[in-house]
Amino acid sequence: MDEAEAPKVRSITTTLLTLALAGIAIVVVLVFFQGMTAQPQVLQASPNWTLVSCRDATGILIPAINNGEVTAQFNRDGNITGFSGCNRYVAAFIKNNDRIRITYPLHTDNTCSDAGLMQQEASLYRNLAAAASVNTGPSELDLLDANGATLLKFHRQ
Repeated sequence: MDEAEAPKVRSITTTLLTLALAGIAIVVVLVFFQGMTAQPQVLQASPNWTLVSCRDATGILIPAINNGEVTAQFNRDGNITGFSGCNRYVAAFIKNNDRIRITYPLHTDNTCSDAGLMQQEASLYRNLAAAASVNTGPSELDLLDANGATLLKFHRQ
């Protein structure tokens, strides 16, 4: 290959890679949302929810650190937004009856001096992404894993 053909080959390779990645992204989204509908129902007009307890890395449901400061709001646009103790976060969700799927949250990158709070943030993000179902009541919201074990407990603010 001569020098004149090298930029063309790089351009074609870049284009093919971009198309392949776009195709993978579409497949991931379709698999993620398979069987789900974009009807958040009760959560659609949701107030802020305050974290009460969170399953830690060992699987134990423990009381929230800084109770009242860790929040989640399920917005009409299908996003969850909130404050995780040190950082703001956003994740996409979709709900069908009591089933829910939540993407792993995107978040700011602040570091807290409290190591326990940083561990709680990591658990919050991991548990949001692991949620498979939701139980709601007048003033509580519980996110559960696929086996029905509680991951996160919230109370209405």
